Amino acid sequence: MISSSLDTLATHLAAHLGCIQDGVCRQIMRSIAETGQPLALADLARRLQMRREILLAHLARVPDTEFDAQGNIVGWGITLAPTHHQFRLKGRSLFTWCAFDTVLFPPLLQIEAHIQSVCETSGQPLSFVASPQDIREVFPATSVLSLILPDARGDCVRETFCRQSLFFQTEEAASPWMAFHPGAMLLSVEKAAALGQIIVETWANALVAESREVRGDSAGLL
Repeated sequence: MISSSLDTLATHLAAHLGCIQDGVCRQIMRSIAETGQPLALADLARRLQMRREILLAHLARVPDTEFDAQGNIVGWGITLAPTHHQFRLKGRSLFTWCAFDTVLFPPLLQIEAHIQSVCETSGQPLSFVASPQDIREVFPATSVLSLILPDARGDCVRETFCRQSLFFQTEEAASPWMAFHPGAMLLSVEKAAALGQIIVETWANALVAESREVRGDSAGLL
């Protein structure tokens, strides 16, 4: 039953969180995760093999991209700008926009991260280690995170999705917040991580299917 429920949630989220599948957004996250430094537009254009003017036009349509005073990108999903959710990679102190990001990005980018955050209600610390395969060292063990289901594809912008995904030390601690957010749900950190893994697998399978379809169409033209 739990597995089936997670599969249903993953299908919904994989279909609606399209912005995370965007190639430019994913390259921003990967680059910042690799370097821990601001990303110059010229470097991003080179990594993507994309002309600067095309990249700028694309970024204008990407919600919430963060820039510094010099015009370098400092965040999208993974950010250099401090939030409640610290995302440490090999000693580099980065951050994510929301609680669910901390368990979704390790399997998506194939990285291991040490997470430190706080309970939204009490302000008390919580922590764990997230890898592409599993979650470990969850403290406190009762930690949960909140999640909403986007109403429409693209509803994964920071204001509508990310700000509703928070950590709580226990389900009881989340009760006051949940009372004002009846459409939200709570998942243990471990279940949320399993959900993230299924979403990433769903996206990967879709890319494989799309690639096969393209090859089939190309073969039909020969």
